[in-house]
Amino acid sequence: MLRNYLTSPSFTKAGQSFKSTLFTSINSLGRRAMATLHDMSDKQTVWIRHAEDDIRLQATFTYWKYLTPDDKTTISKQRLFTLNRLIDEPVGETFKRLKVNVAKHFYCQTKSGPQSRKTVEEINTDAANHVKVRLFDNTGLEINSSIPNSNAWVQGGKLEINEHHYYIEINPPAVKELEMPVNMLSGYLVRPKLSLEFADLNDCVFSWYRINGSSSEGILVGEEEVYTPTISDVGCQLKLVVLPKLKHRCGQSVEAVSKAYVTEGPKRDYLSERKQHISGWTSSQGFRVVTYNVLADVYTESEVSRTKLFSHCPASFIDYGYRKLLIAQELLEYKADIICLQELDKKHYDNYYQPVLSRYGYESSILLKKHQKVPPNVVAEDEESDCPENKDTESANSDEQFVTVKEGSAIFFNKAKFREIGRHNLSIAESIDSDVLFADIMKQARTSNSITEKLLYHSGSSLQVTVLESVDDPTHRLCLCTIHLYFHPMAEAVRLIQTAVSLRHIQRIKGLYESQNHKVSTVFCGDFNSSPDRQTVQLILNRFIDQSDKVFSQDDVYKMFGLELRHTLQFSSASGFPQFTNYVPAFKECIDYIFYETEHICVEFVVPMPSEAQLGGGLPNENFPSDHIPLICDFSWK
Repeated sequence: MLRNYLTSPSFTKAGQSFKSTLFTSINSLGRRAMATLHDMSDKQTVWIRHAEDDIRLQATFTYWKYLTPDDKTTISKQRLFTLNRLIDEPVGETFKRLKVNVAKHFYCQTKSGPQSRKTVEEINTDAANHVKVRLFDNTGLEINSSIPNSNAWVQGGKLEINEHHYYIEINPPAVKELEMPVNMLSGYLVRPKLSLEFADLNDCVFSWYRINGSSSEGILVGEEEVYTPTISDVGCQLKLVVLPKLKHRCGQSVEAVSKAYVTEGPKRDYLSERKQHISGWTSSQGFRVVTYNVLADVYTESEVSRTKLFSHCPASFIDYGYRKLLIAQELLEYKADIICLQELDKKHYDNYYQPVLSRYGYESSILLKKHQKVPPNVVAEDEESDCPENKDTESANSDEQFVTVKEGSAIFFNKAKFREIGRHNLSIAESIDSDVLFADIMKQARTSNSITEKLLYHSGSSLQVTVLESVDDPTHRLCLCTIHLYFHPMAEAVRLIQTAVSLRHIQRIKGLYESQNHKVSTVFCGDFNSSPDRQTVQLILNRFIDQSDKVFSQDDVYKMFGLELRHTLQFSSASGFPQFTNYVPAFKECIDYIFYETEHICVEFVVPMPSEAQLGGGLPNENFPSDHIPLICDFSWK
């Protein structure tokens, strides 16, 4: 079943290394099973895989011969077979193919002489003479050979091939993909790339082994989906065996062995210092918030990134396989009730962050950036820009109006502290051009072609809004918002408009819940790409930007007619204004913030930032996995 599944269209993305690992695993598991067949000959299984809407099914079984007819303890030969047949084919036709396959490998006598290869007729004769096949339903009645495959194979039925009896398992739990990571560090969580079918991750059985030397068996070191290598694992490979399960049903175990060896992880003294200010999880009277731009993988791969922005960082430390281990460990060390991430790649969210953090009690969602497709009459983003955010989009079909970016923001929250009661996300490029709430802003923005183009076609900035309710006290509700504003250093007017749109949307959502007599607090955090003295931050804190402000006229490229901007949210900066939150050799500035409404919550503590001496000249580096530094604040309910 698994062998054919690897070549099916639904599994074409699997790598060759995984295929070889899986084949080896199945064969080795088959050999171990065959060694004890004399104790379990009546318990063999034929595995039937038939996915919904698939016109074919796969049947997998192992056939074997004993050394002599009288000796039922010694196996002379065994083989794994898989049939891939149409579901509307009569089962009798499937039996014919089964007989031929078994006969070719077990019963065909080799001819001598120049005509040593048997004809099809001779093989069919051997099959008819040596291989007898019968199929029974789960009541013991024999299935008629004219019945189509779709109805013939029944859960709990039985297949007989000569003296061998097989129970039938329909759509057994299965491992579709299992791939060990390349980077494995002592003290840092390891999780494989794992994909299951007809299985529940929480039911599966995981066995981690340390392999040291020539022995492939290894020493059992872990029994969870994730494993944190210890100093004893340094210099060793790791092997993972996964038994897929769905409640009481089990599939075939699959194993994968790492090609890489565990190396010693960095000590990260600054992290130990920050942890000293964190005594544990917050009480029921408060909550901890972390916001962190984790530097998307897609932005480190460009020529600009390698030769300019991050040329100070060795390739081994800029590699996301290395960086994600440090990021995940750091997030877990902070014991935050809320984590807001920006520049999070969708593939890394799916394959690493979401499954890893969910094991530690976090529920999450991701919102990818989105912008309108660039029309033919609009110039594409400057590919010589010193920011790599110019080749960040996935392909879009020619008839699609919007393009989705490969990265975005993600919100994680502690399920023991909060429950989600609503999501109200906003794609700015989509909504500013269609939502009447922003009509006056877009009307003024259209007086500048450059601003219009950046808002609609080049910036995918989206506002992620999740409304949470306190588990301990449902009267406490939190409107949690995170965003990553447009990057260009000269485009403060663009960021200002994105912020104004976001604030109006937040007011609308907050008003929606307050109209139902709920008390709502707001936290608005992320990477605003704007320093404390710039208009974007001033609008948030002061609630007003006059239409005569220089932001609308200081640069010819982003010049537009003045726009008066107001909002009613009373924000303060929880983390204050650190000297820097983004730190690369060419740029050091405070551009990340945790803004909060002061009416219903207050700041209890802000975890100090690392010193400039600890940053090592520029981020990222061996100890800091991003070019940003996470902000950490403790709040309490009033």
